[in-house]
Amino acid sequence: MDKDKDYTVILPTLDESGHIKNLILEITEIFKLNKINYTILVVDDCSNDGTIDIVQELKKKNSNISIIIRNNKKKSLVDSLNDGIKNSNSEFVIWLDADYSHPPKYIAEFINYNIKYNYDLIVFSRFLKKSVRYFDGSSLKSKSIEKMSNFLNKVCQLLLFKDLTDYTSGYICIKKSFFQDKYLNGYYGDYFIELLNRAKLRNASIKELPYTERDRETGYSKTTSNKLSLVVKCYFYAFRILICFLKKIFKIK
Repeated sequence: MDKDKDYTVILPTLDESGHIKNLILEITEIFKLNKINYTILVVDDCSNDGTIDIVQELKKKNSNISIIIRNNKKKSLVDSLNDGIKNSNSEFVIWLDADYSHPPKYIAEFINYNIKYNYDLIVFSRFLKKSVRYFDGSSLKSKSIEKMSNFLNKVCQLLLFKDLTDYTSGYICIKKSFFQDKYLNGYYGDYFIELLNRAKLRNASIKELPYTERDRETGYSKTTSNKLSLVVKCYFYAFRILICFLKKIFKIK
């Protein structure tokens, strides 16, 4: 592969004003250093903390930055990602959490692997031996959702494909051509389970890489801030695993 391939980095945002500028500038620097064509596409779920204003100011200075504001639409991570994918025109699509828990410096590894190899999907996994969690060796305590995340991934390995370790990663580089006939499907983070299951059923080439996770930079987690919402998400995760298991059994791609 050559370095003429281009990338769209999708950042789904909701009230990320405390760090969105630094995040975008850091991503920009990575592509400039590697002399790679890129677009940073911020898909905002109608933030009301100034996130949109910050991105608009950055956009004035950098034509590689774009923003989609999801006015009058139901807040949805999956729909935000689909809006970003549909509006991307690049060879590769990357997305990551916009809270800095997925350090953007690892985008350089996506680029390097795509230069050397030809994987359809490259995923950063929290559960490889060389990976480091945000609470490892620090005074930070793991969040309550971590137990659920560990359990879900063990169930996925049991019922779906044992060679994958992080079914709820959310940090990925994928070929845009993968979405020619079908986009992401899910309620929240369960979309990633469906995506990996579909990729395996289609015999797509997948590479998992280790990384060092961070705690979110500022603000609060949208996943754990509401206990009722977390319970609902757990239900949809379980439902998604069941659907994916049935698709695996009946080889539904």
